[in-house]
Amino acid sequence: MENNVLLAVFKNQLSAYEVLNDIKSNFVGKNYVITEAAVVKKEDGKVSFKEGFQITSEGNAGFLSGGLLGAFVGIIGGPLGVLLGGSIGALIGESRGNASDEVKSGILSDTTKYLTDNNFGLILLATEENESELDNYLQKYDEEVILRKDARAVQKEIELAKEYERELYKTAAYNEFKKRANEEKDKFKNRVDDVLSDLKDKFEEADNRLKLEVAKLREKFRK
Repeated sequence: MENNVLLAVFKNQLSAYEVLNDIKSNFVGKNYVITEAAVVKKEDGKVSFKEGFQITSEGNAGFLSGGLLGAFVGIIGGPLGVLLGGSIGALIGESRGNASDEVKSGILSDTTKYLTDNNFGLILLATEENESELDNYLQKYDEEVILRKDARAVQKEIELAKEYERELYKTAAYNEFKKRANEEKDKFKNRVDDVLSDLKDKFEEADNRLKLEVAKLREKFRK
């Protein structure tokens, strides 16, 4: 049996929700078991999570809060996905020196590639004996696209995305620190300049007073 991640896009956009609700009570087939499911939507070029579930060890459908698809949703709907949108898979691939065909096969890139704006997609994590039964099940809902990825490859892609996101956070944090340090440096320099200017005025005033006192003393002793 193979653990696969499937992306399905339907001609009728409401079908994604219809299938999601149906498989909550039909997640076990003769040749497949669906353990996680999520509906996502592409809006203004960005993919966001709408609804989903995962099957608990007791066989109940619970909120999608972890697991492989939970991590996927966290990446694609998080700061990295919002920031990079459809280029997320390509950038991760470039940072690892992957060939372009390998990059295009990633679930992150495919989700943004095959979803058009304002359309919904269904993502499933399924353990399959063969692919035909689940394909036939999804085809009943007039699907346009069914893509299937090995779950291990998806896990690797998500881990690379997390690492990339951590590096971005480090860079952003460093840049923010550097920016604030420079701002504080400028503020401190301005404060020092103000103090020095004030001291200069006071020193000049004191120097002038001293000169006057010396002049008075000289005048006095000359007499």
